[in-house]
Amino acid sequence: MGLFDSLFGKKKMTLDQANKKNQEYLAKEPVAINEEDDLMRQASNALTNREFEKSIELYQKLANDFPEKKGLYLSQVGANYYFLSDFNQAIEYYITARDNGANSSMMDDNIWESCEALYKASNDTAELERYLEYCPNGSYANKAKKLALYGILWVTTFQLPGNK
Repeated sequence: MGLFDSLFGKKKMTLDQANKKNQEYLAKEPVAINEEDDLMRQASNALTNREFEKSIELYQKLANDFPEKKGLYLSQVGANYYFLSDFNQAIEYYITARDNGANSSMMDDNIWESCEALYKASNDTAELERYLEYCPNGSYANKAKKLALYGILWVTTFQLPGNK
C-alpha cells in the first residue's frame, strides 16, 4: 500500500509524483499475480492518470468482488471524488470506508481535508461542525472547534446590520 499511503497519507505527493512511482512499480513488477492485483493496477493507474470515472468504476468493482478489503477500495473511490472536487461525495465514501475497515486515522485525515475544502470555499462553519459530527474525537477536532468559533465571532462582529 505504499502508493496509497504516499498519495493519501500524512506525507502526500502530487498525482504526477504518484503516477511516476506507480509506473516505476509496474515496470519492476509487470505481471499481475491475480485478478485482484490486475484490477488494482488498472484502478491506481487510472487514478494517477486523472481518469477518475474509470478509476471509480474499477475501485467499486474491487470493493464488490473483494469484500474483505471493501474499506480500502471504497476509500480510493472517495479519493477519486476528492480529486474531482466533489467533496461531499468524497466524505460519504470515506465514512463508508471507515465503517468497512479502512484505516480510521487516514479516513479522519481525508474527512477533515474534504470538510476543510468545503469550509474554505463557503466560509460556512456548518462544514466544520460536520467534521465534528463525523469525527468527534478526530485529530482535527480542536482545529475545527477553533475555526468554527473564529468564524462565528467574525460573522457576529463584522456582519451584523449596521457594521459595514
